[in-house]
Amino acid sequence: MGSGASSSPAAAPPPPPPLAPRAAPRRRPPPAAFYSVVSGGGGEQPASGTAGGTAGGTPLKLIVYSSEGCHLCDGLKEKLEALLERAQFLPCALSGAELEVRDISTRPEWEAAYGQLIPVLAAADGGGEVEVPRPSPRLSADALQKHLEKFLAARQAGA
Repeated sequence: MGSGASSSPAAAPPPPPPLAPRAAPRRRPPPAAFYSVVSGGGGEQPASGTAGGTAGGTPLKLIVYSSEGCHLCDGLKEKLEALLERAQFLPCALSGAELEVRDISTRPEWEAAYGQLIPVLAAADGGGEVEVPRPSPRLSADALQKHLEKFLAARQAGA
């Protein structure tokens, strides 16, 4: 009967020591400036941030002339919203900017001016509203940001 091996079970290793409780993750305070999305008929809204994209201290407003069911308009709006959200945390020329979406069907003058051209992107500050050169709908959000920063830098240099 003897195989020479002991038939007693091997001793189990001791359990690991208990882990110390984890501290709750620290939350960042909200950024000082938030962007806002303003939809509708172009009503004026106060700036929500202190930083602005202009030298005069007037906050930059990006305006998208759009229409219901325009998929190119929706794509541009989504990219701009993402850029403005990112600008809250990574300072750039768009930090403190607002996005306003104007439905061209709400005003005959917008329909006449932009009916076949939408989406149209414009920038407004204390110096008035200026149309931004049309960005390609295929631009990534990063490329759109570079396009806007180049436009804003040229506008400030000319101002």
